[in-house]
Amino acid sequence: MPILRTVLPADWKSLNDLHRWAWFPERSQGGWDWMHGLGQGYPGWVLEDDAGVCGYLGNIRQDYALLDARLVGATGYSLIVLPRGRGGSRFLLEAFRGQPGVFATSIFNSNARAAPIYAREGFTAFPAGWGDAKIVWPLAPMTILSERIARSLYRNRRPSRELFHGSHEIPPAPRGACLSALDPWTDAAAINQFCAGLRSGGSLIVDRSARALQDRFSDPDRSESPLLYGWREGDRLSAMALGQLGKMSECEAPILDIIDIAWLEPDGAAAATALLVQLKTHGRRAGASRMRLSLVNSATAAVARNAPGGMVRRRHIHGHAILVADPGLEPLWSPTPYDGDFGFCLRPPPGEPDRSGAVAGPGAGSAIRETIPGPASLGCRPVP
Repeated sequence: MPILRTVLPADWKSLNDLHRWAWFPERSQGGWDWMHGLGQGYPGWVLEDDAGVCGYLGNIRQDYALLDARLVGATGYSLIVLPRGRGGSRFLLEAFRGQPGVFATSIFNSNARAAPIYAREGFTAFPAGWGDAKIVWPLAPMTILSERIARSLYRNRRPSRELFHGSHEIPPAPRGACLSALDPWTDAAAINQFCAGLRSGGSLIVDRSARALQDRFSDPDRSESPLLYGWREGDRLSAMALGQLGKMSECEAPILDIIDIAWLEPDGAAAATALLVQLKTHGRRAGASRMRLSLVNSATAAVARNAPGGMVRRRHIHGHAILVADPGLEPLWSPTPYDGDFGFCLRPPPGEPDRSGAVAGPGAGSAIRETIPGPASLGCRPVP
């Protein structure tokens, strides 16, 4: 019977072995150190038997604010259990949802095969009415068609090289009277003022401060910087958007994921739509096949629908949460992908990485899926 324990730095190699088996992206030692620092002392849990580590669930804790109150929320990532640890996902999720000091635990990125696991363990669809929704903007129809052909060709095996690289030309940063690229260091004052404005609105808000964004931008395993855009009105920001390029697998083209979209009321929604349109332009120039908003709430859906070409897709429930402290917080919390693991676990696109010693070669898959997407010939199956 496997034992459950907190993950340790000595587990880095074992975690890479698990991620390689699951076709999830591996990390360098520095990358794992960075990821597990995000756990704020609760970095995650492993299952271990006589043969070694056979299961893992990572944990990210983020700071939140509700007016003057300060809270902490936790989101899980990379739930992986080897066949010999079958049934162990229950123990990992029990430890995750039982961690102290959080107002909520969430899994915002499960696929159809994994979703029943979370429902069985007490998680409910979240956000209410939108837990099964994504919004997708196709950017390159012929590339999407080529992806479908490639996936059919490699249904039972993995390609030994990247089939889609995207553009090697970096699109120019936007310049204008209102719309501009932001830097978490040089634009820290404006970003912090924007974050304070969000907190004053009375909603439950995840920390978007310059310090929090600097931490995100410091991932040693990233191949290129995230895209942070802002809409300035005078000396203040009225809207901010964060995008990141990633790949689901070697046989799919890069995708531009909208990690965050936020704005100040009452007049920032139009500016937020303008930022999404700018991100679409960047994604098309960067060779992305599509732009995607993978976690939707009613407010972001209304803004996103004003950005031409978006399609709402409802398939399975992929957003799950347990409100630990006070269920009355539910209507005050409207998460975006920023609240989940999206900004931390996307598979980097191929390119010239600005990292040292990262492990992300052939065999790396998407770390944002909780089931094992491999072919039956490799013994891959949903996590138990």
